[in-house]
Amino acid sequence: MLDVLQLYGIPELQEVGSKYVPNLGGMWEEDFLAKLTPNERAPANAVTLDLPLVGAARYPLEFYSNPTTQRVTLPIASIKFIDDLAVAFAYYDKKGCDVGAVSDYAAALRFQPQNAKGSPLDALGVPRDATTDPYVDDVSMKILKSNVYFVAVHEYAHVMYRHRDYGVITVLQAQRQEAQSDAFALEIMGRIGAPPVALTYFFLIASRLEASPGDFASLGEYERYLRTRATHPVSAQRIYKVAEGIEAHLDGFARLQRDPASAKTKLQDEAQKLRQIAATLDDRQMRQFLAQRAINADMAAFRRACR
Repeated sequence: MLDVLQLYGIPELQEVGSKYVPNLGGMWEEDFLAKLTPNERAPANAVTLDLPLVGAARYPLEFYSNPTTQRVTLPIASIKFIDDLAVAFAYYDKKGCDVGAVSDYAAALRFQPQNAKGSPLDALGVPRDATTDPYVDDVSMKILKSNVYFVAVHEYAHVMYRHRDYGVITVLQAQRQEAQSDAFALEIMGRIGAPPVALTYFFLIASRLEASPGDFASLGEYERYLRTRATHPVSAQRIYKVAEGIEAHLDGFARLQRDPASAKTKLQDEAQKLRQIAATLDDRQMRQFLAQRAINADMAAFRRACR
């Protein structure tokens, strides 16, 4: 299994953490808790936001909460991982390169953890000064902020709803809890006029990092995994619901934008992209193809993917 410390050293995480922590604290207090209703805010005084350098499992995309201890955990390494891939997506887009290489890299990390060494930016051939370009800086920051806000509110929802530990409920119940937390995150983003302009990136990367048919001896075993052990699946059904949630709050998301009509059009495009990701997940042959491609990928070739 991939260890996030294969991608980042502790000194690097400490350095970026000194920049992330004040911003995350401000987002949590001013952009989120201050926007809640009294009933939603009731648990807030007891909820602690933890920002460790790495998560408990040392996984690259690891955000979690504990309703019993009322703690929400956003590891610095996981935020850095989203940040780096956001920069890579923006850089590839600006250069006219195939952005699919970024999600292919994420899939290769899962299937070839032994070959994962060093920064995603270096692995993808992205210059460390890429964000000096105004376009790359603007797009990557929008991706980062939208995704981090979404996951933070999602995890708070688990505490607010007093969701039960996954060890004592069925997988179906666990998946329903995930959908409920997604819906709350979208509701809050709509309420404050913060359009979820980049959730396609989050769900695309998450879907490439988690278990797929290529991990199992047969499709039947994979389907049994989904039914019996997958508590946080990035499933097609979950992504379809997120797309529906975006469309349900279009007016709220767009109301504070300079051009609300244009903003709604972009959000409808976002919902359609999410449906395309979901359709791919529903396509067994495509999932197998993507898994096999990740298994056979030449990690060194990603460095030359955008020249």
